[in-house]
Amino acid sequence: MNALSPIHLRAGVHNIPGEVYHADPAPVPSLSSTLARLVINRSPLHAWTAHPRLNPDWEPKESKTFDIGRAAHRAVLGAGGDYVAYPEDLLASNGAASTKEAKAWAEEQRAAGRTPLKADDVDRVGNMANLCRHWLTDYGITLDPARSELAALAEIDGCWTRCMVDNAPADPRLPLMDFKTCEDASPDAIVRHVEGYGYDVQAAHYLDVWKAATGEDRSFLFIFQEKEPPHAIAVVRLLNSAGHSGDWMEDAREKVHTARQSWANCLRNDHWPAYPPMILEIGARSFHRQKWQDTQARSTASKSTIQAAAAWQKPE
Repeated sequence: MNALSPIHLRAGVHNIPGEVYHADPAPVPSLSSTLARLVINRSPLHAWTAHPRLNPDWEPKESKTFDIGRAAHRAVLGAGGDYVAYPEDLLASNGAASTKEAKAWAEEQRAAGRTPLKADDVDRVGNMANLCRHWLTDYGITLDPARSELAALAEIDGCWTRCMVDNAPADPRLPLMDFKTCEDASPDAIVRHVEGYGYDVQAAHYLDVWKAATGEDRSFLFIFQEKEPPHAIAVVRLLNSAGHSGDWMEDAREKVHTARQSWANCLRNDHWPAYPPMILEIGARSFHRQKWQDTQARSTASKSTIQAAAAWQKPE
């Protein structure tokens, strides 16, 4: 078991560095939102593999794909790992960070918890943050950096859980908030984001952990911002109306409850199963079949049109 987190904290809300949180400072290996989604969508073994205190071969993953998002997170919330621009004299003649010196410098920055960016990306992130803060005033939202990236730890259903909330206003009547960057913040795209990334499960997990840690019943808002100009934002609340066909939260609460039960059971028995050892018979999703049927309908219509045209042009 990795000894990445020598700090073990009690239940409650803590202002701790991101690296301490991600190393898991709970008294025993705890369930995060990301791990809960792995348990539900993949298997307990996938969650075990992703946990720094359980998997002895675990290593942090760095991806340039998320660099803009990490930097924007810092710029908007005023908390989290900082970001820095590549020194111009380390870049190649075409401006690429492809030189040996630039790569070595970038590795040093990442090791120190900083995200390396090109100078124009630093400018872009600054512009995103300015626009986000400006537009949030229209919603009456102000993000206090002192209340950003707060870690909550709590034991629920016999399972230690944790979350790091992007922003939790001091007023308990106000919602918890999560900031996300994306390519498209239109309503249809956000629905796809929620479905594809399991943001409903994230919201349910955060609300449960926060309530268990503080006793506060909060609501939850997502702030989506586009990474490309005009860097528009959308502030979203997931529909929470039991019995409504568009409700997100009833199923999400059931999912996180199931994930907690599974995590606690696996931890107790030190048994982390992968996919079930059985042959699965899978059915086609309705939209997959509909796509072919629509194609056939268009094909049939085309043949009819051709035949009608030929008959009209046929000499009497």
